[in-house]
Amino acid sequence: MIKFGIIGTSSISEKFIDALQNTNGCKASAILSRDENKGKNFAEKFGVTKVYTELKKMLEDIEIDAIYIASPNGKHFEQAKLSLEAKKNVICEKPIVPTVKEFDILKDIALRNSVVLMEAMRPTTNPNFKIIKENLDKIGVVRQVMLKYCQYSSRYDKLKSGEITNIFDKSMAGGALYDIGVYPLYFTLAMFGEPKNYIGSNYLLSTGVDGCGTLLLNYDDKVAVVSYSKITDEKTPSEIIGEKGSIVIDKVSSVKGITIKYRDGKEEILGTTLYENDMRYEIEEFIKTINSKKVESELNNFTVSRKCVEIMEALANK
Repeated sequence: MIKFGIIGTSSISEKFIDALQNTNGCKASAILSRDENKGKNFAEKFGVTKVYTELKKMLEDIEIDAIYIASPNGKHFEQAKLSLEAKKNVICEKPIVPTVKEFDILKDIALRNSVVLMEAMRPTTNPNFKIIKENLDKIGVVRQVMLKYCQYSSRYDKLKSGEITNIFDKSMAGGALYDIGVYPLYFTLAMFGEPKNYIGSNYLLSTGVDGCGTLLLNYDDKVAVVSYSKITDEKTPSEIIGEKGSIVIDKVSSVKGITIKYRDGKEEILGTTLYENDMRYEIEEFIKTINSKKVESELNNFTVSRKCVEIMEALANK
């Protein structure tokens, strides 16, 4: 039984604990919250008995095997570093860290202490991702990839009224690319590998973080366009375009609504029935990696995570 310490009491932590409760071989054992009362209320809701207000104290708990990090992006590195140094397995929300330097430090600690470090990237652990990859040959040679995640944030309205939340705070590694652009970018890198080169452009908000932007990844035989936004909504699907047809994906983040549309007009539906809570897939992959005595996930591996961080960091500092 893998016992988890949960950092954060946001809605994503709620979804993660729900997934834990529906996954074999694991359970939520402790909650970390700066506000003790908030932590107790959160823990009581999910039947968790332990509440900590200090990470150091939680990491001293010998019953905890793994740490799930769902704090603001700017806190990931410090919390992951302390957890790995305490020899706890770590699954960290995306983006795992904002810089390559920080990623390399975490990777080295994980290797040295023989504990798992994995980015909590849902699409690549979703079985539909594998199904897409296995059906790429049906659309012929892939020439264009056009993936996106654009979702208007209510916190943008707060920003326009003068309130700066973590998601638009530069010191917290906020912005559209780090928050949701990471999904289509990671998807592209995991599906097609490392590009020859890349360029990108962002629209910067008053706080210095990007509200929206686009990346162009150049491969030997194709080009990939990754678009993202926290200040506009998307109305059309993503698409992988080959010489014989296209694979159309309604939602890259959840890998749902997948259709092959052939040049001759024929269509083919792809995909399988998914868990209602798709965070179960990343938890299963994480537990599988721990139980196999490996340090690195096969699906959300160090190579893809590091390249994703490299590209995001380069654009964030442009």
